[in-house]
Amino acid sequence: MSILAWSPILVQTIKVRALGFVLRKLQLNRHRETEVAEHRHGWAQLILYLSGEGLQRVGRRRRIARSGDLFVIPPGRPHGFALRGHSRPLCLVLDYELARASRPRAVYRRIPPAALNELHALLARVPAKGRLTLGDYATILAVVARLLDPAAARPAPAAPAPGLFARVRDLLHSPAPLARVARSAGYHPDHLTRKLKREAGLGLRALRDRLRLEAAQAALRGAATVSEAAVRAGFEDPNYFARWFRRHTGQTPRAWRAGRPA
Repeated sequence: MSILAWSPILVQTIKVRALGFVLRKLQLNRHRETEVAEHRHGWAQLILYLSGEGLQRVGRRRRIARSGDLFVIPPGRPHGFALRGHSRPLCLVLDYELARASRPRAVYRRIPPAALNELHALLARVPAKGRLTLGDYATILAVVARLLDPAAARPAPAAPAPGLFARVRDLLHSPAPLARVARSAGYHPDHLTRKLKREAGLGLRALRDRLRLEAAQAALRGAATVSEAAVRAGFEDPNYFARWFRRHTGQTPRAWRAGRPA
């Protein structure tokens, strides 16, 4: 019996048909410590790296892939994966078909941090397995639209420049160390923390903790198990996730989920 090179966290095998588009499957995979041998499909496949790092192969091309890297692989195009670094990637995979006149071509592009954050929030609302409701289909179609339509993943033009709190909040959705986040915003970490506290009452670390808690609670609402919720919220170790969650809420993840309103 062959062993999968990844651990499926979310699997929805569905048939959504609209205007020559057929969505076959939406899957969220955590790669194991093994390579994915070169293979091909009779349908198109989209792979989005949500976290971690790996070497993505598409045809003869090789690219180091990290959070926000998106690959569209046409039907019949050979592709595979090799490990790189110490962080196993978490990938969103869409299997889909298009009308022959709209046959997809191989594409690589980057998803901006703000759009990636929206995708994380949408995925946290999709049940890991089981029967879907009408609202779940709407959420899945919103995910598909953001992935397949480059314009939907771009920030809205002509919007006013966000305040410091909003800019830092978007930067904090990456797994970068706080010092690097502060440099990206143009500040020393201590100076940035003081400015954030004056503007919003939260320092840099407290803001990251609040965002992680919101992601964790959203994942606990949609995931089948606490371990799956931990991975979907960006935690590699479910035991650390449980300790971290209890420190910030006073409850274990299991107790919080059991006690929340239906």
